[in-house]
Amino acid sequence: MNLRHTQTVTTHRSLYGRAFRVSVAVTLLTAVAAAQTAFSQSSNDAMSLLLDQNRQLQAEIQALRGQLDEQGFEIKKLQRDSLNRYTDVDQRLSDLEVAAPQTAPPATAQRAQGGTPAVNQAPSQSSPNASTRPSLQPAVLSEQQLYQMAYDSVINSHFERSIAEFDQYLGQYPEGRFVTNAHYWKGQAYLYLERFEEARSAYEIILEQYADSSKLPDAMYGLGLAYQGMGNIQRARQMLIDIKRRFPNTGVANLADTRLLSL
Repeated sequence: MNLRHTQTVTTHRSLYGRAFRVSVAVTLLTAVAAAQTAFSQSSNDAMSLLLDQNRQLQAEIQALRGQLDEQGFEIKKLQRDSLNRYTDVDQRLSDLEVAAPQTAPPATAQRAQGGTPAVNQAPSQSSPNASTRPSLQPAVLSEQQLYQMAYDSVINSHFERSIAEFDQYLGQYPEGRFVTNAHYWKGQAYLYLERFEEARSAYEIILEQYADSSKLPDAMYGLGLAYQGMGNIQRARQMLIDIKRRFPNTGVANLADTRLLSL
């Protein structure tokens, strides 16, 4: 009897030990599975983050390429228009040299012949009211040439002159092809001169009248800087946040994000 009881106890202990080991094994397997799941989720999150960053970088590269293309086009136009202006002036000067009239003999030649200049003689070439006096009429600039002249001034930091030239362009071509760009660069000139109120007015014209223009996000960013210069930090922050919301994953949105860190 005692032997059988002892065997029974031993058997129970053995089964209990196996159950305990099985329980430990199950617990370890569950922990390993949880760790693998967490690792997999972490890897997926990291991959998603990398993909998002990659998409942002691609968008920035595309925006930079667009800006480079635009600048290259503007430089080519500047070179072509400058060459046309110089060629036109050179041709006009050449025509004047060929067509310069010889209307009257010099007074010294008349005195050498014993004569005196007649009172009613046709005015000499040096007379300021001479009807035959050659005059160089100002060249009439085309719309593109007038805009390019103003643009050339602003990119060469002649801001005061560029403002007057953009005003001249806008006065002559109020519905022209470059009206939006003229308002934008006029705002930029005011911004560089720290005339923030006038810069604000120039940018707001784009927001109010040309909201479908490609210059809209740039004008919004300039307007944010103008508000910052005026000391209206709340409006500046709101404008920069609006840029990020309306134009995500763009170069100007990244500029707005960077500027927000300094406000």
